[in-house]
Amino acid sequence: MTFDPSITLGALLNAVALLIGFVGAFVRIGGRIDLLSQRLLAVENTLVDKRDHEKRLSIAEERLANHGSALATLQRELSSLRRGEGFIRGHRSDVDGEYSS
Repeated sequence: MTFDPSITLGALLNAVALLIGFVGAFVRIGGRIDLLSQRLLAVENTLVDKRDHEKRLSIAEERLANHGSALATLQRELSSLRRGEGFIRGHRSDVDGEYSS
């Protein structure tokens, strides 16, 4: 093995500068990737919270619909009782047990 005299100090400095540049760029890109991964994790956590809120909202809407139908049923029953239909007048056959208004 012999030393090639065409390799100069400038070529070595150029190679070292390129190596330092590549390492610096890699470190900066790695830092940006870490930052982006942290931001992505925060977005994922926000979406999980939003999904939980959407689930709670859908449950509340379902309950509201159920309460609305129950209220409509109670209003129909109350209206029929006010008209005298139902358990008060429906099965009475004599005047003594009749409640009329």
